[in-house]
Amino acid sequence: MSLALTYTRRQLVEMLRTPVMLITLALTPVTVMLFFLVPFLGHDPFAMTSATGTMVVFAVLLGCIGHFATTISATRESAWGSYLRTLPGGLAPQVAAHLTTGLAVVAAAIIPIVVVAALFTAASATAPQIALATLAVLGTVLTFTLMGLAIGYLFSSRATIIITSVAILPLAVGGGMFFDPQETPALVETIAPFLPTRGAGDLVLWALTDVAPNPMALVLLAVWTAIFAGLVVWGYRRDEVRRFN
Repeated sequence: MSLALTYTRRQLVEMLRTPVMLITLALTPVTVMLFFLVPFLGHDPFAMTSATGTMVVFAVLLGCIGHFATTISATRESAWGSYLRTLPGGLAPQVAAHLTTGLAVVAAAIIPIVVVAALFTAASATAPQIALATLAVLGTVLTFTLMGLAIGYLFSSRATIIITSVAILPLAVGGGMFFDPQETPALVETIAPFLPTRGAGDLVLWALTDVAPNPMALVLLAVWTAIFAGLVVWGYRRDEVRRFN
């Protein structure tokens, strides 16, 4: 536990010393919300509550993948990353620190969205719904942080920048995030349950609006989480063998 706290403190300090990425990750979702959602859905309580939940999931996706994939890949290729491999404790405390830091990144991205929804729209939710939605968001943080870590451990920093830039929007669109449920294209509706973004979105919207989720999407969300966790362990060990054996 003490080792995980030490890693967490170091990562938070490093992130605050270069806050450009954090600011970008925090401003992008709320900017999309202000320009494309609030003017059109702001007076509809149900639609705006659903849209807010969707933007929260998008913020988690953007924050976790964008931050961790680039951070891990850059660290792996640096002298500091090589030094970290000589320290005791192995992978577990470092991943625990990444997950904790992920909560800070996600909080920075989510808080502006929630503030805008509360102050400038008709979105509403009861205390139990908010509590359940918070638990659902924590589950999506776990999934998308593991995805970001897996990308970071498996690819070079250059490849990671390309992959994250290309992958985030298709994952969001393919998961049905930017479509009205009644007007979702047939192709998106077909592939969405197989993407982790659909399961994450359904989980949060289920908590906020009581709309029943797609059971297959939830099952596959759990499967994706397990796959990403396995890829993190495999990628870490592969990198260790290549660099230090």
